[in-house]
Amino acid sequence: MFDGNQYFYGVQANYLKDLCELRGNVPDRAQHNNFKIFTSYVDAYTVCPLIGYQYRRRIPMGSSSDGEAGILYEQISKKQRELLFVYQTIMLIDEDSEPDMDKRICRAFRLSETSEEDKEQIDENMKIFNEYFLGGVDVLHEQFVDRCTDDDSYLNRIFDYVKKFNEEQDGEALKAKIDSILNK
Repeated sequence: MFDGNQYFYGVQANYLKDLCELRGNVPDRAQHNNFKIFTSYVDAYTVCPLIGYQYRRRIPMGSSSDGEAGILYEQISKKQRELLFVYQTIMLIDEDSEPDMDKRICRAFRLSETSEEDKEQIDENMKIFNEYFLGGVDVLHEQFVDRCTDDDSYLNRIFDYVKKFNEEQDGEALKAKIDSILNK
């Protein structure tokens, strides 16, 4: 996993362009001239799956006719450890796609890319991870691109979003859940 280029198709691919600074040859650059949250697609790829999970939003890959964006392996390789950590976190805490704790632990930590059977499970897990990524892209697009019209609205929206996110986090409940997993 995270060992090649990653491509995204559909409306959320265009949303990704709206959220990230665009570099290189982007044919539709003028259509994505708005405030940016991320400096690169790989930064968004590291954060957005967690936001998608937080909002319980999974979006399947769309069609290339609706938009496309990609992350080169050169960029992914620089964030491989962080991406693996986020992947393992999602696989461990996502009870919606796997209610059994032992199976969640297995899919987060024990699968091997050398086994054909495990490769199939890893492919399914990556599909879940990417759906949460696209869900997170969708959430951030709603929050910032759709609602921000100028510098002031952007700054106010960022402040409100971070404040709300911090208020929603229950650190003690999260710590207790992690402890219950580790002390099982």
